[in-house]
Parts: sequence; structure tokens; C-alpha cells
Amino acid sequence: MRCRILVLCALICLFVILTEARQRKANRSGSRSLAARYQRSNVRHQTGNRLAVRSRNLKKRGLNSAKKNRRRRNLARKNRRQRNLAKRETKAKSSSSSGSSFASLPLDFEQNFVRTTDNLRSERVFLAARYGFSFAKTSGSTILKNTANMEYTCKLNIGTPKQKFRVLPDTGSSNLWVTGPHCKSEACRKHERYYPKKSSTFVKNGTKFAIQYGDGALSGVLAEDIVRIAGLAAPNQTFAISTKEPGDTFEAANFDGILGMGFRSIAVDNVQPLVQNMCAQKVITSCKFAICMKGGGSSSRGGALFFGNTSTKAYSGSNSYTYTPVTKKGYWQFNLQNIYVGDTKVSGSVQAIVDSGTSLITAPTAIYNKINKILGCTETSSGECYMKCSTEVKEFKFGIAGKEFVIPGKKMMVKVKTSKGKTICISAVQKVQGEPVILGDAFIRHFCTIFDLANSRIGFAATTYST
Repeated sequence: MRCRILVLCALICLFVILTEARQRKANRSGSRSLAARYQRSNVRHQTGNRLAVRSRNLKKRGLNSAKKNRRRRNLARKNRRQRNLAKRETKAKSSSSSGSSFASLPLDFEQNFVRTTDNLRSERVFLAARYGFSFAKTSGSTILKNTANMEYTCKLNIGTPKQKFRVLPDTGSSNLWVTGPHCKSEACRKHERYYPKKSSTFVKNGTKFAIQYGDGALSGVLAEDIVRIAGLAAPNQTFAISTKEPGDTFEAANFDGILGMGFRSIAVDNVQPLVQNMCAQKVITSCKFAICMKGGGSSSRGGALFFGNTSTKAYSGSNSYTYTPVTKKGYWQFNLQNIYVGDTKVSGSVQAIVDSGTSLITAPTAIYNKINKILGCTETSSGECYMKCSTEVKEFKFGIAGKEFVIPGKKMMVKVKTSKGKTICISAVQKVQGEPVILGDAFIRHFCTIFDLANSRIGFAATTYST
């Protein structure tokens, strides 16, 4: 019995021992599996990190390589420049040592460079600053248009943008005016108008304006704007805009306004005339202007009006003039020493005016009567002295500053048509009461005339044109 019990206990102990051994073996196997899985995960993570690091290192090596290449290229360029410079210096030294008196250096040239007007302007400014001179235009000329030997007109612009007009240069007055937008007179309907609202440089003045001419009147208001003529620009020029042009004086006119060119002392409202404004603003540095008129009666190129110079050789044949002083500043007035018709003296010393706004020549009654007697013409009730166009007329001589200015007799006859369509000739001399003698277009056509504001004198030069 006791032996059986001992055997049973031994079997139980053996079973327990075997069970525990199997359990320990299973535990060891599970631990190894988990460790292996953890180890494999670690390996994958470490491999990914190594790849990222390797990629970053490759990029850095690429950037460093590019930098090194740039450095190599820059260094190569620098070395080439230094070698070229050394070669040039060597050549220069060689030339010097061999007795040569010159050396050559290359100049840089930019391919496909296009010069612009801005480049030219910049260069002009640079030169003006360096050498103290100016490229600004200080003189100019404009062509005159001749209508029937009775009107000489030129182009003029006012405002910004330019508004174009045709004006009559008039040395017998001193105001500039053009037709205004609100003028309802018949004369205004036929001419170009100035519109203040269309000009960005217009300045309102508003002062009332009125002027009386020998054969016409006009009223309006003053304004201010930039005025351009002969390629020159005069800013801040005061002028008049007409609101009324009564009568028929300006209806038949081939101009839109009048450019007064007399002295300021006879300007309405004491407005500074255009030429004097040009002088004050240094638009023209030589304070003078000149008029050369071409005859023919229907020429679209009737001469020229010059500003700031006296280069009238194309019209006068010479730039030499006979000057006489202005005796009274207002009109262009001077002392006319004498007048001859042929060999007969019809006038001694008398005051005279050069007036480009007058078509003919006027003379006091006594002088007029002497001339008519020599011509043998017949005076009409309206004051003209007419004759047959076949009449032989002696030459006229005008004594100025000790010289004679001669006009052929035929040029002192003006062809006109009567109301019945008949062609007759009248004397170019008309009658006025008292002095002065007025030398209008009939005189100026033969002698380019200089109006010298700076020296208060008038100059005359014979013209070579067939008039």
C-alpha cells in the first residue's frame, strides 16, 4: 500500500515537472518572436532614416558642386582678364621700349543698342551744363500768305492741344485777338474759334476788351494761354477772345484774328504784346522781328515773318540794312526825309509809320495833291485816284537815313475792278488828314523791314523779288 502511494506521488511530480518545462519553452519562443518583430521594425526605421540622410547629403553635394563650378568659371574669367591685361601691358611696354609713341586700347561696344530721342535730349542737357550754352530754339520764321496784294496772313496756334488760326500780322496795333466761341456776328461764323474749355493751359482773365481799327471795331474778353508761332512757344500770353465783330469789315477777311506787333504803349488794357513777351521770357534772345512780303496778288507763299533774327537774304538778297531810329514808341514811327516822284520833290521831312496792316500808302492832303497832279489821275468821291492802266508813271523815291529807296512807277499802280466789272488802275497813295505818312504793304513789298525792339530802330533792305 505504502509502495503504491509512493509510486503515485512520483508520477504526479514527474507530470508537474514536464508541464512546467513545456510552459517555459513556450514563453521563451514568444519572447523571441516579439523581439524579432521589434528588431525588424527598428531595422526598417533605421533604413528609412539612412535613405533620407543620404538624399540630403546628395543635394548638399550637388549644391556645393554647382558653387564650386561657378567659382571655377569666375576664377577662369578673372584669370583670362588678368592674362589679357598682362598681355596688353607687355605690348605697351614693348612698344615703349621699341620707341613707339602710341598704344591702342580696345573700346567696349554694346551690340544691338538703339539710340532714342531721350538719349539725345540727355546728351544735349549734359553738353549745355558742361559748356554753358543752350540748344533751345531762339529764332524762327513762318510763311506769309498773300491775298490779292491786300492781305498778308500767317499761321498761329493757341492752347494745349493746339488750336489753329490764321492771323494778320499788324505793326500798326499791339493786341492779339482771335474769334471766340460765343460770338454771334456774321464775321465770326466764317472763321475759326478759340474754345477755352478745350485747352488745359487756359487761364481765365475776364477783363472786358474793345478795340477800334481804321475800318472796323471789335469787343470781347481777355484770356491767357500758351501761343505758338514760327516754331516758338510763348507761355502765359494774354490775348482777347472776340464776342462781337460788327459790320462787314471782318466778314470778307481771310483771317481769324489780328496779331498786333506795335509797342506796348498803344496796347489796349496795357497788355504785353506777343513779341515783347517772347523777349521777356527769353523765347527769342535777339529782341527783333522782320517782315518780307512777296507780291503777285495770288501767291500762297507771300513772303515770310521772322522772329529773333534778320536772316532775310532769300528775300532781300542781302543781310545789310539801312537803319533809322524810332522817333516815337507806339507805332513804328520814324523820320522820312523826303519823297520824290521822278525828279519832282513832293515832300520834305515828315513823320512816317511802317504799318503791315495797311494795304496801300497814305499821305497828308498837300502831298497827296502834288502826287496826283504828276500822275494825272482823277479823284473819285470815295478818295481814290484812278487812271488808265496804260499810263506811264514815274518812279517814287523815299529818302530814309541818307539813302534813296526806289519803287518803279508801275508798282505804284493797283489794278481793281469796278462794280460794273471794268478793270481800272488806282494810285497806291491815298489821302489822309495830317501826318504821319503811312507806309503799308505797297511799300513793304519792296523792302524787307526789320523791327528792332532792343535798339528802338527800323531797318530796310532792298528786295530781289519781282513784285
